[in-house]
Amino acid sequence: MNKSGDLKLSFRIVVHRYEEEEQFQQLLSFLKEYKDAVDELAIFTEYWHYGYFPLDEFGARCAIIENRIERLRAAGFRNVGVNMLSTLGHMPEAWDFLPALPYQGAMDPNGEVSTSSFCANSADFRAYIAKKYILAARTKPAFIWVDDDVRMFGLGVDYSCFCPECLRIYNRKYGSDFKREQLVNRLNSSEGGIERERWVEQNIETIARLLEHIAEAVRGVDSSIELGLMTVSLSISTYSGNDYPKWFEALKAVKARPGGGFFEDSKPFGLVRKIHETNRQIGLYPDSVRDIQYELENFPFQRLSKSVHITLLECTAAIMAGANGVAFDALKGEKGSLEEYHELMLGIQSSRPMWAEMERIAGNYRASGLYPALPADYEAKRKVENGNWFDSIAVDNTPKPYVLSEIGIPLAMTPDSACGVILSGNMPEAYSNEELIAMLSRGVLLDGRALEILTERGLGAYCGVAVDRTYDNGVVERLTDDPLNDGHQGEERDTRNSLSKSLVYALKPLHEDVRVLSRLISFTNIDLAPASSVYENSLGGRVAVQGYTPWQGIHSAVKRTQLLRICDWLSYGRLPAIIDRTCKVVPFVKEAEDGSGWFVMLLNGSFDEASALEVKLRVAADKGAVYELMADGSSSLLPVSAYRQGVGEIILSLDRIGSWQSRMFYLVKGAPTTK
Repeated sequence: MNKSGDLKLSFRIVVHRYEEEEQFQQLLSFLKEYKDAVDELAIFTEYWHYGYFPLDEFGARCAIIENRIERLRAAGFRNVGVNMLSTLGHMPEAWDFLPALPYQGAMDPNGEVSTSSFCANSADFRAYIAKKYILAARTKPAFIWVDDDVRMFGLGVDYSCFCPECLRIYNRKYGSDFKREQLVNRLNSSEGGIERERWVEQNIETIARLLEHIAEAVRGVDSSIELGLMTVSLSISTYSGNDYPKWFEALKAVKARPGGGFFEDSKPFGLVRKIHETNRQIGLYPDSVRDIQYELENFPFQRLSKSVHITLLECTAAIMAGANGVAFDALKGEKGSLEEYHELMLGIQSSRPMWAEMERIAGNYRASGLYPALPADYEAKRKVENGNWFDSIAVDNTPKPYVLSEIGIPLAMTPDSACGVILSGNMPEAYSNEELIAMLSRGVLLDGRALEILTERGLGAYCGVAVDRTYDNGVVERLTDDPLNDGHQGEERDTRNSLSKSLVYALKPLHEDVRVLSRLISFTNIDLAPASSVYENSLGGRVAVQGYTPWQGIHSAVKRTQLLRICDWLSYGRLPAIIDRTCKVVPFVKEAEDGSGWFVMLLNGSFDEASALEVKLRVAADKGAVYELMADGSSSLLPVSAYRQGVGEIILSLDRIGSWQSRMFYLVKGAPTTK
């Protein structure tokens, strides 16, 4: 991903902050005070997430927006545009009070019609939405954002759209004659793989047609207006197809905003999970996207729900994840004073130089680590049994292996920059045998369910073990005397899987040279079977299998040490970061593709300080001086006593990383300006 390299800080302005003159004057005064922290302003078109806004009323709103854009520019804010909050409509909201949808609503597999969101293929809706975007374009914006309601799920009905028009499009393309019930039965059947792939392809094309239609409407008014598209976290669902190259080309979009939810900090590690999801989406964007803005989301704007400290740390991690800007959706939505947001703005001002330096130094670097597999076409490719294709949408459905971040294992969200692959749960179903063999020829970490699928696909021999049986209670894991367990032989781990209702997989070695790292032991001290293994297969690949609850209860020194050694082993000693002691420090590692530099962010995701730790970095650039990027954006040359350098690696010796703080280090050819 080649980006522009310029950091951009944008603020999204809600309706209550600009619609009435008094509120707008207050906003203008507030923004002028922090002008050096504001590069871009995006004015929301609606307050609600409902899909329909009568065009006469929307036109009146646009007249206000045009006035605000003109006056903001006169005040020195040159880059002002529009954020179209609702295109299809996000969710049922205020539909009891607003006019009913006048055109076809999104229809779910059971025939239920959304009260709030449109069918994207309805001719009447397409005529309406073109007029709506034309009105927005006439406000003379520098840009228009298309928000993330352009999707095919979570539109007031879980999955859409099965209306007569969408069925007609499908049947015409594929020469079929399905009624809705017949097609749904086929999509839900184990034999319906081709229909599922075709249906997801229809979803991709439906979105592409809508985006192309929007682009034509906007450029018919002013071809200089830039367009931007907000995307949706893949971990929520890949039902829409996630064909970003096709969608961005259809919209001719040069701006992107990766989506995902982290609205309040009562569970602060949600920050890290969202950063991974952000990095995953960015990895799929085409090179034509130059302006990538992380969505800093505080909705519904409860000031005490997310601390300023966590907000700024989140933005720092987002720049590390590949964004070259931040879109702040953080200013209060209700009428009233903005006084409580001065602290946030001061923090943004003070952090800007550091963020700009991160982007300047490592904006084009690639993340390295293990890749938790999740292809964009997962829903199209996965198997279906028991009629379960239309599972309920989950708010937090992030891949379970993300927990590895919490114990210091670096992750990368693109397979081409990864040092190994993690296949968890049903994920192997989404790949062809050729793709799986390519993975098994490198390094792979499996859980029990993934092993079962690989065995069913005839690839079990490459894994070294098979599933013998499963247990749902009454077992613990005991480490063997294998060298990877050195110092922890005989230690036990009990995750009480009966409470989490997690299956434990007993393993059976298929080859003599399989190494057993732990065994299943019953509560009554009966040795049952192997529980984890490592194996170097005939392809030259290294495969590690974790049969005992690999994604929970791994926060002890014993299990952390074992997993870290396993991950380093399967990556042939190239795990990009290894932290020497038990702490909750998350390493984000990025490297220049040509080996000319590296950048690491160490985030302490704990309420305890991390002190006296060594961090071994396996980085390509092994010549030059190492710098620490400071909070004020300056760079401090590390003394030689703070690190030692070897062939292909550097070991940092750090005194401390404070609670929920981060430290950043880098090496590049050529010295930066230092203070």
